[in-house]
Amino acid sequence: MTKKQEVLYVLIQDLVLAFVINSAATILNGGFTDTWVYLVGMFEAFSINYAAGLMFPVSQTGRAAADRLAKPGTLLHKLIRVFVTNAIFVTIISFCIALINLGPRPDIFRIWFSTYPILHIVGFVTSLLSEDACIDLAKTIETE
Repeated sequence: MTKKQEVLYVLIQDLVLAFVINSAATILNGGFTDTWVYLVGMFEAFSINYAAGLMFPVSQTGRAAADRLAKPGTLLHKLIRVFVTNAIFVTIISFCIALINLGPRPDIFRIWFSTYPILHIVGFVTSLLSEDACIDLAKTIETE
């Protein structure tokens, strides 16, 4: 992939992950109540995810972990890479959203962690299932 295709892929993947994580969090927190609240939550999730990707070498960290533990190009390598990358992104997104919605309070970690495992699994499965489609879409939009 070219650099432009890589940037598009990350944007597309971030949008997909923001949509899915925000939807799952909405369901876990009692369900859909207001369109505006839902859209703001999705915008927050996307913005946090994208900013985290710019500030931290998340993709490189996932790739480095996978390279140490599995042969590149194998299914195990992909599973490890996506698991580590997703764990970092979902941790950042979900904790930041918890802080935004609840503010700093003594029980913030307990409340945040009550939804984190489910959000991580949902994000991991989503990332695995959508990765190839997101790459194909990025290559279609930017044909070099």
